[in-house]
Amino acid sequence: MKRTLVFLLTFVIGGILGAGTLYTTSGAKDRGRIAALESELKSKNDKLDKCTDALIKLHTNAPQTTPAVTAAPQ
Repeated sequence: MKRTLVFLLTFVIGGILGAGTLYTTSGAKDRGRIAALESELKSKNDKLDKCTDALIKLHTNAPQTTPAVTAAPQ
């Protein structure tokens, strides 16, 4: 009975430690961090696209400037 209890306790503790080791070495933290950075990058790219579109619209609505006429050499 005592041996069975020790074996069972060792098995349970080993399973918990194994799962913890698998979690820490599998890159789960890194994948979570990468996903957070990708979402942040996407939001910044969306803002950049909006600014770029606004600048393009502003540039196309700007009055056309005529180049200065220079006198021809005589």
